[in-house]
Amino acid sequence: MRIGFDAKRAFKNFTGLGNYSRFILKSLSDNFPTNNYFLFTPANGRKSDEISIACKNPNQKIVLPTDFWKLPVLSGAWRSVFQGMKHLDNQLEIFHGLSNEIPYIKNKSTKYVVTVHDLLFCRYPELFNPIDVQIYKLKMERSCRDADQVIAISQQTREDLVNFLGIDRDKIRVVYQGYHENYNKEVTPEQLTKVKAKYNLPEKYLLFVSTIEKRKNVQLILKALKARSDWDLPLVVVGRATSYVNTLKSMVQEYGLQRKVIFLHDVAFDDLPAMYKMAHVFIYPSYFEGFGIPIIEAQRMGTPVITSTGSCFHEAGGDAALYGDPDDPDTLIAHIEALSREETRSNFIDRGYKNIARFDQEIISRDIMNVYQEVLETYPVKSVLAT
Repeated sequence: MRIGFDAKRAFKNFTGLGNYSRFILKSLSDNFPTNNYFLFTPANGRKSDEISIACKNPNQKIVLPTDFWKLPVLSGAWRSVFQGMKHLDNQLEIFHGLSNEIPYIKNKSTKYVVTVHDLLFCRYPELFNPIDVQIYKLKMERSCRDADQVIAISQQTREDLVNFLGIDRDKIRVVYQGYHENYNKEVTPEQLTKVKAKYNLPEKYLLFVSTIEKRKNVQLILKALKARSDWDLPLVVVGRATSYVNTLKSMVQEYGLQRKVIFLHDVAFDDLPAMYKMAHVFIYPSYFEGFGIPIIEAQRMGTPVITSTGSCFHEAGGDAALYGDPDDPDTLIAHIEALSREETRSNFIDRGYKNIARFDQEIISRDIMNVYQEVLETYPVKSVLAT
């Protein structure tokens, strides 16, 4: 099979959408090696081991703009419009938009799949520029309408596509995200010692990992720590800072938590597994996510998880996490105390290991390939394609 991808994020983005794109590209390349994969991107991006491992394998070909399309002002148009015309040149059977979009111009001999991650711009429009909200909505609505199949990364995203954009429920398949292969590697005692010293981590700590913004709700953890000032249990907050970090630091000052909260904004990706593994509890009190990948990262490293009710969190955490109202610090306190009891802690660690089996690379890649096969069986490609 000849499969193309909108791989821009795989080459340019080193957070959520980029991680997802690289995960899909590598897992398909590894588990279905006889296919030919075409990675369409406006630019190669910076040199990175992450990119080399996921996007430069023998069964992959990188497709870049040529001639005047390489100009910065036109490379975006190439991705959105002209790349669809190039699909015929590569005789694609399937084209997969990995990050919410497919090209405006489609090749009639190619079948199109689009992955949608979340509809935050619909749920929380106040967090976005109003013009951007309309642009995102029009692009996603058009892509879902024009695609032969839509993949949602959670049931929550599927429901949002139906409720906010009116997409036919039967057109949407749910295929969960998987965790990065870094979390399958053994973390040695030497690595733990090195990471602990590198970031000056305390012996025992609560952990939060994600972009530091209001929606992620770190403020709930601070309220819990304020209420339990007798705890010798500091909080380590890891993630890219937004302007909201200043609000959190003001709360830390007001609550007298200066010695109990550590903000880390430049943690190396390779150090995260060790950081999860050493944590006493991982807390993810976000109000809303498309999926919640840090939940399964923590479980993979043997760390018990507390997260929020609602949204997609139970889809990720299963019965292996504790859930609470994201506005209720008392429940969070009770959960932390429960996971401080060795029997309860061991129970949830064991459940976590069982839960993450659902997100194995082989399972996710097989589910994606099944979507491709179903699309081709339902809408057979025309005979102009090479076999």
